[in-house]
Amino acid sequence: MMRDETVQEDRRPVYLPENRHHWASNDEVDKPVVDLSRGPVRARFKHKAASQPPMSSGEWMRRKLPHIGATAIVAIVIGGVVLATFTDLASIVLR
Repeated sequence: MMRDETVQEDRRPVYLPENRHHWASNDEVDKPVVDLSRGPVRARFKHKAASQPPMSSGEWMRRKLPHIGATAIVAIVIGGVVLATFTDLASIVLR
């Protein structure tokens, strides 16, 4: 009896979930608009249609507050480091 070298017949089938990610092609993605009339070139994207309803306050908080909170934390840390540095320098200078 000839045996399969890869031993595939002894293995159980493997469940592979379907790929739910959709990779957008270049044709499906908005292209940046280049505005050469003012200063350095910056990529500007077209705004979404105004037909969408405005954001509710809860949705605004879910989207914006994490960024605002992270910025506030970084600002507090940087301010603390600057304040500690200046107080140390002031104590050295005033001795």
